Amino acid sequence: MARLLFHSVDPRAGTGYGMQTRTQVPRLASLGHEVAISAFAGAPAAVSEWEGFTVYPGGGHRYGADVLPLHARHFRPDLVITLCDLWALGSGPFPAMPGVRAACWMPVDCEPLGRRDRGVLGQARVTPLAMSRHGEKMLFGAGFRSLYVPHGVDASVFRPPEDRAELRREMGIHDRFVIGICATNNDEWRKGWFEQLTAFARLHRRHDDALLIAHTQPEAEAGIDLMVLAAQLGIEKAVRWTDPYLSEAGFVTPGQMAATAGAEDLRSGCAWGEGFGLPLAEAQLCGTPAVATDASAMRDVCGGWLVPGEEAYIPKQQAKWVKPSIDAIARVYEKAYQQGAAYQAKKTAAREYAMQYDADRVLTEHWKPALEALL
Repeated sequence: MARLLFHSVDPRAGTGYGMQTRTQVPRLASLGHEVAISAFAGAPAAVSEWEGFTVYPGGGHRYGADVLPLHARHFRPDLVITLCDLWALGSGPFPAMPGVRAACWMPVDCEPLGRRDRGVLGQARVTPLAMSRHGEKMLFGAGFRSLYVPHGVDASVFRPPEDRAELRREMGIHDRFVIGICATNNDEWRKGWFEQLTAFARLHRRHDDALLIAHTQPEAEAGIDLMVLAAQLGIEKAVRWTDPYLSEAGFVTPGQMAATAGAEDLRSGCAWGEGFGLPLAEAQLCGTPAVATDASAMRDVCGGWLVPGEEAYIPKQQAKWVKPSIDAIARVYEKAYQQGAAYQAKKTAAREYAMQYDADRVLTEHWKPALEALL
């Protein structure tokens, strides 16, 4: 048995990484390991407990770089696993944990590997864990050997609804064509909000029964004012905004998230770059087809439509994203609206494709051999 310190978002938070903490930690413990959580966000300001696991609090650094070595000194792990952008954490915590192995479960959303990740990996003695085949390829291309462990989703929770028609009636969307977007709003470009809302506006002008459910922060200091954008596009009455407080505070359960995903007709995730794309996997496990940009990890995770775009250079990373084509997104939205043969084929294949990310399967096929190699 080994002692593992999992550095991520608190499992009680409603964010994607919080969901991964909730999903992965009990499964890692099921392999016989003793696991504690170093929660750099979403945790109380003191040591607490979640379902029998010790949860260490965050510190002054946004990603817990200041407290991670201190938590490691207290818990004495055999292995530290970090789940966050490696460049955001920096190299500092790793030399401060002498004798402790570290593995960084890191998103790679650009091509080639970003400059800042290259810098940290060149300084710190850590093993990268690629969460996508794209990330694995970019790490290898930059000269770093990595292990591959994709994100895992609980397929027993994220599954097609038992009575989808009744669920949609309860949600008041039984007579609507529903597109769902689940994404953060913490910068101006990466999640492709402008492109997707513009494509939806074109669809709505042709079909006024189209509805967009946006799981996000509609007004964010670091992002854009999505409500203003929706109003400028003339779709303010065709967009339903979920309450970001309920999600971030952890009041939205995985079952509720699965129900919403299963009630949608299409999940749209046409970002400029993705390290994984968890909402795409979740929706497809619920039987909802997806559309994403033909770029980065989206090529791996999306088994539905992939739309082309234009390369965009990101100076901070010395790498490229792909700006998705509005025309191409709009064409897919129309295909899905018509629900013809292509749509039915994507819908039928959605869950089967995404089952490669079932958390139990990921544990057996990826986490178990990765931990054997790391320990």
